[in-house]
Amino acid sequence: MADVRERTVIAGGLRVRLWEWPGDGPPVVLLHGLLGSPAYLEPLARVLSARHRVLAVDLPGHGGSDRLRPFTFEAAADLMADAAGVEEPVVLGHSMGAALAVVWAARRPVRGLVAASPVGMAPLSFGPARRLLPAAEQVGWALGRAAGPVAGTRAGRAFAFGWFVGMAEPDAVAPALGRTLIHGAAAAAAALADQVVPVERLDLREAAAAARCPAIVVWGDRDPDGVASGPPLAEALGAEARVLPGCGHMPTLERPYSFRSALRPLI
Repeated sequence: MADVRERTVIAGGLRVRLWEWPGDGPPVVLLHGLLGSPAYLEPLARVLSARHRVLAVDLPGHGGSDRLRPFTFEAAADLMADAAGVEEPVVLGHSMGAALAVVWAARRPVRGLVAASPVGMAPLSFGPARRLLPAAEQVGWALGRAAGPVAGTRAGRAFAFGWFVGMAEPDAVAPALGRTLIHGAAAAAAALADQVVPVERLDLREAAAAARCPAIVVWGDRDPDGVASGPPLAEALGAEARVLPGCGHMPTLERPYSFRSALRPLI
């Protein structure tokens, strides 16, 4: 399996960071979630690269990608598609990335769509976290400083990846990956100000009705967001619905084999 290559492209006048696992097969594009990183999708990408060219994109304001201002899901989906630069891929998105994948499929030709642990079909509120937005950069700095101790202990992983992210099995995150993800979230904290309101107002029904492609929706039965948005999204897309028992919000890490099995009709 190929090693990952990282590069920056310019799309719409903005820098977008791409991760690529070269392969000879048809393209697959991976989109991570809010405050996430392609790092947690890398194990999946390495397996898929045996039969596909796989690309992952740093979302706006994440990793090496510029912020998109004003942020809309339509503009972000177009930006991701232009940056990836591939024709008719399978687009696989996780969490907020799933919503972007649905909007991408509504606006551009795709060979298939996978929405994992989706949001966007049920009300979603950031609640008290909204009060932290004016201090997002300071909070991000403090979070980055604490990455090692948080990721290196079971209690820290339970807080960061269990309580905050919504994993049923936070110890599925290895300490090294945990540090990478926490540092990535810290660096992306400032972009929350651009994206909180569009995420809270998101309603994918119109986009789902416009997406004319084979689709699979996957979520864990211990993921409240997936349980709320997964069934109506699958119905709106006319998609296959796959529920992973005992799994929380990160199926690529918590149930990697079951998750890959769920993708076989498309990937």
